[in-house]
Amino acid sequence: MTEDKFQPASMNKYSLAAVLLTLLFPYFIHAQPSLPLDSLRVLASNTVQKGKPDDALNLYLQVLKRAERENRQDLYADTYYQLAIINHLQNNNEKSKEQHAQSLHNARLMKDSLTLGRCLMLSGIFAFLAERMDSSVYFFLQSADVFTKIGRLKNAATAMSKVGNIYEGQGNYAAATPIFNQYLATAQQARDTFLLMVAYINLAGNAYNLKNYPEALDHVKLASDFAIHNKRDFEYDEVLKLKSLIYEGMGKPDKSLVVLRQYVQHHDSILNIDRTRQITEMQTHFETEKKEATIAEQQQEIRQGNIRFWLIAAAFLLALLVGGLLFRLTRILRQRNTEKEFLIKEIHHRVKNNLQVLSSLLHLQSRQITDETALNAVREGQNRVDAMGLIHQKLYVGDNVAAVEMRDYLHHLGDTLLDSFGMDDERVKITYSLETMHLDVDTAIPMGLIINELVTNSLKYAFPNGRSGTVEIALWKDDAGHLCLKVADDGVGKAAAVELKNSTSFGTSLVQMLSKKLKGKPEALEQATGYATVIRFAGA
Repeated sequence: MTEDKFQPASMNKYSLAAVLLTLLFPYFIHAQPSLPLDSLRVLASNTVQKGKPDDALNLYLQVLKRAERENRQDLYADTYYQLAIINHLQNNNEKSKEQHAQSLHNARLMKDSLTLGRCLMLSGIFAFLAERMDSSVYFFLQSADVFTKIGRLKNAATAMSKVGNIYEGQGNYAAATPIFNQYLATAQQARDTFLLMVAYINLAGNAYNLKNYPEALDHVKLASDFAIHNKRDFEYDEVLKLKSLIYEGMGKPDKSLVVLRQYVQHHDSILNIDRTRQITEMQTHFETEKKEATIAEQQQEIRQGNIRFWLIAAAFLLALLVGGLLFRLTRILRQRNTEKEFLIKEIHHRVKNNLQVLSSLLHLQSRQITDETALNAVREGQNRVDAMGLIHQKLYVGDNVAAVEMRDYLHHLGDTLLDSFGMDDERVKITYSLETMHLDVDTAIPMGLIINELVTNSLKYAFPNGRSGTVEIALWKDDAGHLCLKVADDGVGKAAAVELKNSTSFGTSLVQMLSKKLKGKPEALEQATGYATVIRFAGA
């Protein structure tokens, strides 16, 4: 495993903007044109909280017009600020910046310090997204100064922590340390467990980057306790990943691997928990509707029998009515089943989108890395994320929402890896020997990651100095019905791969761990040229 500079989740510029916008949203206030102006503000605020930004935008525009008619200049700064936030969240950035400038002007004019602090914070966000880091630091420091003067210490600490994140992203870890310590002091004073969790994550990441591993370990243990206390799965994921890196830096690979396995298991559970909950709810819903339909049908049969007893003609008409009702119930059930399938597809779509965002972030991060080893590690991580994202893409666009058709998936995965390493079919080809099969998600994702690692190793080491060759991917079931995988190449072989001797063991460990999860064991296959790995999965 190579040494990666740890960057807290807040350092990504888009996630930073999302977090800050959440913190910045003021205490919204409600209405209709016929209501008093302050009530109208409250209605607009509640409309935002209900997730109706278009309606909220119209209401805040009404507030602005009413404020102008009633000469309520004290409302200009806050109203323009609300409009800027809503437009920014809807990606209407030009309008957002125009309204932000109006808010900033009126806040200074009316000496509205609270809105001024928020506007300066938003200025820092805009500068950060535009990658003007010096300007972003300036605005965040100005915002912190304004908040400090009016006693809004938590807001001031938040602004200062973003300065620390920027310094950290620039590699200036020494400058970030006192800022993160100040954030911790404020969190302790406020006795806010969420702020304490964030503070210790920042301090642990910074200490790791400074190679102060014992201090980093102390901070990360406290961060872990607060993440568990606050039931913050995403931050707990970050803590486990950082803890694994710290143990590796301390020269304790065994402990690092144990924590890394915990991270993988916990990360998988996060991805599956929402999908499992949705499916469970839909199954419960379906069973309830089925029982209700059965009861209704039985009651109808009783009524039909009573009517038949009195009049055969009436019974015939009633039978027609029952048939119509059953037909309608069938249509309703089909419609609801279609809606449930759509919900499952939407889950896969959202997971795929999240993985694409993560892949894009890794790509952006790689553009700032000059160390070749670190760059390779980030690109390999991006390939792993792409391999998982491709599975959810296939589930989203396919007819079967519960299983992946492996032939099409592996062809796409192979093409993606060739593109990633800049190889074309004239130099290196990937051949496929694949049986037609569908694998469930819990099998397909580890299988895709294993194949990704093995093919990556072949592309990286088997064909040095412009050598051409072939990589073979074979997937089949043996006579006992066990799934079998073979990845082979006709390259220089393991002994002649000089770069392989200096490589890390992360990829190998990942293959071993994922194979064990599927009850398989990788075995090297003896052959005249190149290198091959065969895995027989007893549990797949």
